[in-house]
Amino acid sequence: MDFDSDAAGRPPAFLDFETLLVPGPANWMVVADRNPPSAPNQVTQILRNRPPGSIAVALRRNVALRDGKLSVGLKKLAASAGLVLRMAGPKDFLLLLLDCSSGEARLTSYRHGVPTELARGKAAIDLDWGILRVDLSGPTVSASWNEKELLQGLDPKPATGRVGLATEGPGFASFDELVVVTP
Repeated sequence: MDFDSDAAGRPPAFLDFETLLVPGPANWMVVADRNPPSAPNQVTQILRNRPPGSIAVALRRNVALRDGKLSVGLKKLAASAGLVLRMAGPKDFLLLLLDCSSGEARLTSYRHGVPTELARGKAAIDLDWGILRVDLSGPTVSASWNEKELLQGLDPKPATGRVGLATEGPGFASFDELVVVTP
């Protein structure tokens, strides 16, 4: 899903939008950009002053999986951005977020709305865009950043659920080339 056939200035097609845990507004918009991984468009959560702890997600319509591979391009901005994984409900999901300016990454499991950190990592944020890849295989969740290992954690209760883009708290977050491969 590269957003290039979507009209700039409108929400992206084939995604459903939700806000998880802490209520707060979110606004997902297709934006023209001169150098995203696939030009000319990318998608951005454009509200800068979102509440801390509020997770805005853009879920891929008609896709649910337990095991598979995902990747997404993330732009170097002052935001926490990444992927929501195995979302069985609004309080039961995995969240992989990367601080797109510092490179700090964390994988968190939410069960009944209670967070449990599963793994941490650190990415070298040295380009305007980078690729976050995730491999879900049973309880094992592995992630890489620009082809370098980022983190690995164990999901204590792997479930089938929806997947998509995610950002937490304040800041703009930009994404491109969401790829989902099921086994």
